[in-house]
Amino acid sequence: MKQFIGTCVDNPFGDIGTLIDIVDNRAKQISKKAFLQNCDVLPELINTMQTYPNDYEFYKSEIPFTKQRVYFYTWSAIEHFYK
Repeated sequence: MKQFIGTCVDNPFGDIGTLIDIVDNRAKQISKKAFLQNCDVLPELINTMQTYPNDYEFYKSEIPFTKQRVYFYTWSAIEHFYK
């Protein structure tokens, strides 16, 4: 299961170019179900996602060069990453 590694605000990928590539170029939208099957998400967050389902979008992507899969959701214009 993928673990939470940070948001776009603190950029867990080290440089802005990598972050932009992951979010803007490589991301593919997925269902909430697919996201939850692959990521270890706190129950409180799942409850919030159920309460406000239209506030969340879910994606899978990969880190350039390593091809390591990452998942993220967007909420309030902030990406939350799981690796």
